[in-house]
Amino acid sequence: MHISKHNYAIEIANQNNIVYFLNPPNENNQVKDYLITEIDGYKNLYLINYKLITHRVIDFLRFRVRLTQFYDFLLLRLIKKISKHNSIKFEQIWNFDPNLHGYFHMYPASKKIFFIADQIFNNSQTRAAKRADIVVSVAEEILSKFRIINKNCLLINHGLNRSYEAFALKNLEKLSLIKFGSNEKIKKRIQVGYIGNLVMPFLDENILEKIVTKNQNMDFHFWGANDSKNNNLLSDFDSKIYNIVQSIKNNCHNAFFYGVKKADEIVDELSKIDMFIYINNPYKDINGGANSHKILEYLSTGKVIVSTYLSFYEKQKLLVMCMKGKEEEYSTLFKQTINSINNENDIEKQRHRIAFALENTYAKNIKKITAKISN
Repeated sequence: MHISKHNYAIEIANQNNIVYFLNPPNENNQVKDYLITEIDGYKNLYLINYKLITHRVIDFLRFRVRLTQFYDFLLLRLIKKISKHNSIKFEQIWNFDPNLHGYFHMYPASKKIFFIADQIFNNSQTRAAKRADIVVSVAEEILSKFRIINKNCLLINHGLNRSYEAFALKNLEKLSLIKFGSNEKIKKRIQVGYIGNLVMPFLDENILEKIVTKNQNMDFHFWGANDSKNNNLLSDFDSKIYNIVQSIKNNCHNAFFYGVKKADEIVDELSKIDMFIYINNPYKDINGGANSHKILEYLSTGKVIVSTYLSFYEKQKLLVMCMKGKEEEYSTLFKQTINSINNENDIEKQRHRIAFALENTYAKNIKKITAKISN
């Protein structure tokens, strides 16, 4: 599944730039030092796989004591070697990994961009940001830890990729054809949608079980991983969440699971959805309910969203949201929204949601970042 670093690489390449995507260190036996290969299906986009010398002492220092300087030195040497051997003059280097690249300021590039999407817990994770040209994040809660070490910080939202952008524009066009003052009335079974990993430990399994089992008169559609197979976003496995998801999957005839799909495979199916749900517990979430990528994807449809707490959207009035610590009220908010679904999906409200999503495309985010580092 593509996450931010993949989508930024794809979009920068789409803008007529040559992009080299550096994989994490790997043990590919076919790679003796480093290997650059073109990525099929993507113009201007190349993949770098590499192997670094590892030793028990180095790994002990890196993982147990969190002293990463020697490993960081090897990465610095590798980047310089790639640049020199291939006559590559890097205009920008983007770093999405707070656990590596501690000598980021010494990398051979005109501009160095440090992008952090999740909370950090160790001082060593700030090293790469200290002398970067800019530190970018999607939540003030995350960015605040970097403001004391780097004056040039930028808060932006997550990005909307091109598949969802095209879908949003198509939805806006449909809405423009509807006569002013008239709204579509929902008379069929209400369709509820969820996009995302269903076995992440942040999911509020109690809310999930309650709304699906107590609302048999509506259908629930789930796109995303629902087990550990082919799941590159699985960090920790929560057996309780897994068991509840499997129980819903096996016993609830109003729940439909489609597994992991690419964005362009999902968007055309979203037209049938009347309402979306976001159900992460902010106390289990490592970012404390700060922001979520999937909200922009939901907003691109124009349809109402019922959400647990997200601080980024607290003042936006784009979501039906329960406050942090009030998760027990989610089911009530869900019911209230269902009862007023026609009003919540009013044409003007839909336009407002879509317009917000379109202000946060990856292309526009790149423009915001480059404008900031050009000042």
